[in-house]
Amino acid sequence: MSPLPKAPGTPVVTETTATSITITWDSGNPDPVSYYVIEYKSKSQDGPYQIKEDITTTRYSIGGLSPNSEYEIWVSAVNSIGQGPPSESVVTRTGEQAPASAPRNVQGRMLSSTTMIIQWEEPVEPNGQIRGYRVYYTMEPDQPVSNWQKHNVDDSLLTTVGSLLEDETYTVRVLAFTSVGDGPLSDPIQPMNFRAEAKTETSIVLSWSPPRQEIIVKYELLYREGEHSKEVSAEQSRAELC
Repeated sequence: MSPLPKAPGTPVVTETTATSITITWDSGNPDPVSYYVIEYKSKSQDGPYQIKEDITTTRYSIGGLSPNSEYEIWVSAVNSIGQGPPSESVVTRTGEQAPASAPRNVQGRMLSSTTMIIQWEEPVEPNGQIRGYRVYYTMEPDQPVSNWQKHNVDDSLLTTVGSLLEDETYTVRVLAFTSVGDGPLSDPIQPMNFRAEAKTETSIVLSWSPPRQEIIVKYELLYREGEHSKEVSAEQSRAELC
């Protein structure tokens, strides 16, 4: 009776894309084998190994992988007796893609009548190393985004945009990009124009422009007296403010 097959040679990676890895290997067996089995697993995720069976060649492309992710891969041979031991593993990383989601929690406010500050968080699905962000802004949000003004940000999650026109309403959207390309744009926001002016020795007047893209039910104001005092919350419905 023939013994179980020997372990194939260590797989060699010949090509990678953002969602696939192509490997080749030496059979390692003088006698023919029935087929090969590939086992692979993401290095960053817990869970069972993925298995590809009934492979009759010594070259195979594993598809359906996640971008910019590290995988460990083994190959074993099967003959009429059964499945032999796995090969030594090979570890490799898939390529990058453009981000699959937009920056999160984009917020903005006016620092002055001509300058706004915009901040955001990294996308949930960056699909690679984020190389920077593009901030688009306009006074005419119905125009194509390609016609909006653009402000590039290299390595930060906030930026200021100046030289704006006074008493105008701006709309802002943000996207992230990798070395491969741009991701999707965030939903449009309009930076809040918040001002505080002293009315008397014991009172101040607050004013702001409500976001146009949302239905506001009430506002919550947080304030404190001095650096180490307790923060106080005050709520006002929109009807009470109108």
